[in-house]
Amino acid sequence: MNRTTVNERLTVLYDADCGFCTRSARLLRWLDARSRLDIRPLGGAPEIADSPAIEVLREAIHVRDRDGRWSVGGAALVRISREISVLRPAGIVAGFPVIRRLVEPGYALVARNRHRISRLLGDETCRIDAAKS
Repeated sequence: MNRTTVNERLTVLYDADCGFCTRSARLLRWLDARSRLDIRPLGGAPEIADSPAIEVLREAIHVRDRDGRWSVGGAALVRISREISVLRPAGIVAGFPVIRRLVEPGYALVARNRHRISRLLGDETCRIDAAKS
């Protein structure tokens, strides 16, 4: 099996206080057969020298590539999809101009409703967003 070294992996930071985010991180780990992702809860962010502030990280998924470039929100999901074989077709389709314009609004819609989605899935509600509703 072709495993990727830690330095070559894409770092994915997610909100472990959110049921939907935690479920999504588990799914990504399961799909990541080639170990292309280093999936960490936000508590692991301080270990990354150029990490955004925790308040910023809580607003959306953040991904840092091996060259130190950050992707956020929908762009982060597209970046992740290009690393995982089974998701690669979605990453390619997301590059089409019409679809590209829908990625961020689609991500924002899900992110705004993640506490509701968590509740529907029977997961722990996102503590941060639940206080707002």
